[in-house]
Amino acid sequence: AVMELMAKAAGAAVVGSLCALALRRYVPELALVLGIVTAGTVLLLAAGAFAQVREGFEWLAEQAGLSKSLTEPVVKVVLIAVLSRLAGQVCRDAGEGSAALCCELAGTFAALCAVLPLLRQVLSLIGEMAQ
Repeated sequence: AVMELMAKAAGAAVVGSLCALALRRYVPELALVLGIVTAGTVLLLAAGAFAQVREGFEWLAEQAGLSKSLTEPVVKVVLIAVLSRLAGQVCRDAGEGSAALCCELAGTFAALCAVLPLLRQVLSLIGEMAQ
């Protein structure tokens, strides 16, 4: 099932990119919109794989005896990274390099905010072990 999802996502990406490439010369604005729609389609196709990864990650954490408060920040950071990278690339494709950089910086700060609770718990654990 995962290979089928990847094949569909790759197919959609290639077809959408080739169509956008053909349009870019004549209607660049429409090519940009097609690129965004293609990216959204690929992400929707990848959502099933992400759900499987998340379930597997939660199972591994459960087997290791880790609470959800320890694993949830990691999942959030991965999502933030994907979204900020995607938004940045769309901005670059539109010729807005500074907006792309700002998207990526915002993603970095959001990821740091998401991981702070995990860092607090790790430091607390280290403090308990030191006593």
